[in-house]
Amino acid sequence: MTVYDAKNIEFSWKGVTLTGTGDDHAYSITQEGGSVKPYKGVQGEGLNIVNNQRVWQISRSFKVDSESLPTLFDDCMNYVEDELVIRDLNTGKDDVFSECMISGIGGEKDASTRIVQWSALRRNSK
Repeated sequence: MTVYDAKNIEFSWKGVTLTGTGDDHAYSITQEGGSVKPYKGVQGEGLNIVNNQRVWQISRSFKVDSESLPTLFDDCMNYVEDELVIRDLNTGKDDVFSECMISGIGGEKDASTRIVQWSALRRNSK
Protein backbone atom coordinates (compact mmCIF):
# COMPACT_ATOMS: atom_id res chain seq x y z
CA MET A 1 0.00 0.00 0.00
CA THR A 2 1.42 3.35 -1.02
CA VAL A 3 1.17 6.44 1.11
CA TYR A 4 -0.58 9.48 -0.33
CA ASP A 5 1.94 12.32 -0.75
CA ALA A 6 0.44 15.84 -0.64
CA LYS A 7 3.57 17.15 -2.38
CA ASN A 8 2.63 15.29 -5.57
CA ILE A 9 0.14 17.92 -6.74
CA GLU A 10 0.98 20.05 -9.79
CA PHE A 11 -0.67 23.34 -10.68
CA SER A 12 -0.48 24.35 -14.33
CA TRP A 13 -1.51 27.90 -15.29
CA LYS A 14 -1.62 28.95 -18.96
CA GLY A 15 0.04 25.63 -19.87
CA VAL A 16 3.06 26.20 -17.59
CA THR A 17 3.67 24.13 -14.46
CA LEU A 18 3.95 26.45 -11.46
CA THR A 19 6.97 26.05 -9.17
CA GLY A 20 7.96 27.27 -5.73
CA THR A 21 4.95 26.26 -3.69
CA GLY A 22 4.92 26.93 0.04
CA ASP A 23 6.57 24.53 2.45
CA ASP A 24 3.22 23.12 3.54
CA HIS A 25 2.19 22.40 -0.09
CA ALA A 26 -1.35 23.31 1.00
CA TYR A 27 -4.08 24.11 -1.46
CA SER A 28 -7.84 24.35 -1.24
CA ILE A 29 -10.76 24.08 -3.63
CA THR A 30 -14.17 25.34 -2.54
CA GLN A 31 -17.41 26.10 -4.28
CA GLU A 32 -19.55 29.13 -3.57
CA GLY A 33 -23.25 28.89 -4.15
CA GLY A 34 -23.61 25.11 -4.23
CA SER A 35 -24.54 22.93 -7.18
CA VAL A 36 -28.29 23.19 -6.87
CA LYS A 37 -30.87 25.65 -5.53
CA PRO A 38 -34.10 24.54 -3.88
CA TYR A 39 -37.14 25.99 -5.63
CA LYS A 40 -40.73 26.18 -4.45
CA GLY A 41 -43.35 26.66 -7.13
CA VAL A 42 -46.67 28.51 -7.09
CA GLN A 43 -48.63 25.32 -6.37
CA GLY A 44 -46.31 24.47 -3.47
CA GLU A 45 -44.33 21.93 -5.46
CA GLY A 46 -40.65 21.67 -4.63
CA LEU A 47 -37.70 20.77 -6.79
CA ASN A 48 -34.01 21.40 -7.09
CA ILE A 49 -32.70 23.36 -10.07
CA VAL A 50 -29.13 23.62 -11.30
CA ASN A 51 -27.30 26.64 -9.92
CA ASN A 52 -25.59 28.29 -12.89
CA GLN A 53 -24.21 31.02 -10.62
CA ARG A 54 -21.77 28.78 -8.74
CA VAL A 55 -18.13 29.80 -8.63
CA TRP A 56 -15.07 27.73 -7.79
CA GLN A 57 -12.42 29.23 -5.49
CA ILE A 58 -8.91 27.72 -5.62
CA SER A 59 -5.97 28.83 -3.49
CA ARG A 60 -2.37 27.76 -3.09
CA SER A 61 0.63 29.14 -1.24
CA PHE A 62 3.85 30.10 -3.02
CA LYS A 63 7.21 31.12 -1.61
CA VAL A 64 8.08 34.78 -2.15
CA ASP A 65 11.20 33.75 -4.12
CA SER A 66 9.21 31.44 -6.42
CA GLU A 67 9.99 31.77 -10.13
CA SER A 68 6.26 31.59 -10.88
CA LEU A 69 5.12 34.35 -8.52
CA PRO A 70 6.09 37.38 -10.71
CA THR A 71 4.06 35.95 -13.60
CA LEU A 72 1.11 35.35 -11.28
CA PHE A 73 1.31 38.97 -10.03
CA ASP A 74 1.32 40.23 -13.64
CA ASP A 75 -1.65 38.04 -14.59
CA CYS A 76 -3.56 39.25 -11.53
CA MET A 77 -2.94 42.91 -12.39
CA ASN A 78 -3.85 42.40 -16.08
CA TYR A 79 -6.99 40.32 -15.44
CA VAL A 80 -5.70 37.40 -17.51
CA GLU A 81 -8.27 34.65 -18.02
CA ASP A 82 -7.06 31.15 -18.82
CA GLU A 83 -7.20 27.52 -17.71
CA LEU A 84 -5.90 26.19 -14.40
CA VAL A 85 -5.10 22.48 -14.32
CA ILE A 86 -4.56 20.71 -11.01
CA ARG A 87 -2.87 17.38 -11.56
CA ASP A 88 -2.79 14.78 -8.76
CA LEU A 89 0.28 12.66 -9.50
CA ASN A 90 -0.73 10.16 -6.79
CA THR A 91 -3.95 9.15 -8.54
CA GLY A 92 -3.29 10.38 -12.09
CA LYS A 93 -6.46 12.51 -12.10
CA ASP A 94 -6.73 16.07 -13.43
CA ASP A 95 -9.11 18.86 -12.53
CA VAL A 96 -9.43 21.47 -15.26
CA PHE A 97 -10.82 24.85 -14.24
CA SER A 98 -11.83 26.98 -17.21
CA GLU A 99 -12.94 30.60 -17.48
CA CYS A 100 -10.53 31.12 -14.62
CA MET A 101 -8.66 34.19 -13.40
CA ILE A 102 -6.53 35.17 -10.44
CA SER A 103 -8.82 37.00 -8.04
CA GLY A 104 -6.14 38.03 -5.57
CA ILE A 105 -2.72 37.46 -4.06
CA GLY A 106 -2.46 37.92 -0.33
CA GLY A 107 -0.15 37.45 2.60
CA GLU A 108 1.61 39.44 5.24
CA LYS A 109 4.17 41.96 3.98
CA ASP A 110 7.13 40.19 5.59
CA ALA A 111 5.78 36.62 5.33
CA SER A 112 7.76 33.94 3.52
CA THR A 113 4.76 32.91 1.37
CA ARG A 114 1.94 34.47 -0.62
CA ILE A 115 -1.50 32.95 -1.11
CA VAL A 116 -2.69 33.03 -4.74
CA GLN A 117 -6.46 32.78 -5.22
CA TRP A 118 -8.17 31.85 -8.48
CA SER A 119 -11.88 32.07 -9.32
CA ALA A 120 -13.31 29.79 -11.99
CA LEU A 121 -16.73 29.36 -13.54
CA ARG A 122 -16.33 25.74 -14.70
CA ARG A 123 -14.70 22.61 -13.35
CA ASN A 124 -14.13 19.78 -15.81
CA SER A 125 -16.40 21.47 -18.39
CA LYS A 126 -19.40 21.57 -16.03
